[in-house]
Amino acid sequence: MYLYLVRHGESEGNTSGVFHGQKDFPLTDKGREQARESGRKLKEKHFTRCCASDLKRAWETAQLCLEGRDIEPEACPDLREHDVGSLLEGTPWPQLRESDPELAQGYIHDWFHTYVPGGESPEAMIERVSRCVDVIIERGEDTLIAAHNVCLNVILHHLGLREEAIAIQGRTASFFEQGCYTAIEIADGKAKLLGFNL
Repeated sequence: MYLYLVRHGESEGNTSGVFHGQKDFPLTDKGREQARESGRKLKEKHFTRCCASDLKRAWETAQLCLEGRDIEPEACPDLREHDVGSLLEGTPWPQLRESDPELAQGYIHDWFHTYVPGGESPEAMIERVSRCVDVIIERGEDTLIAAHNVCLNVILHHLGLREEAIAIQGRTASFFEQGCYTAIEIADGKAKLLGFNL
């Protein structure tokens, strides 16, 4: 089977430059076009299901990716972005870097071992995302997954395709670009990364 991972298009949270996780920002006009671009790039790919985070930015991305297909997205709350807690939700990144540079640096470069005060632990997020992906794989159907950057990195980690040491954020080898897709083959209980940010 095949999994196709798509990060949501640009959201109002992205353009405002704030620290956000589960705050429900919609897509911008640019983000909608990026979602359609992902759909165009996936035009020749066959899949029969779509599982999406129920947050607006990922849900709308899924809908736009599916234009022209007879598939409805399935809402999967377990695919939501990392819950950063009410204290940090909506905090501008420059403000966080100034007030708590250690937390800001840790979140970018060592997410798996960084705990956000009042937020979801990395272990809790890994558990919920992994549970969801295991169910998707058990179904055995080629599936589009529309979600968020940290969530998609957790999927790669769960499937043995990313090491903890690789950064979650920042324009690194593990940064999921908007308007692209990532392809994974699942065969004989093993995952193979066929292409990243295609």
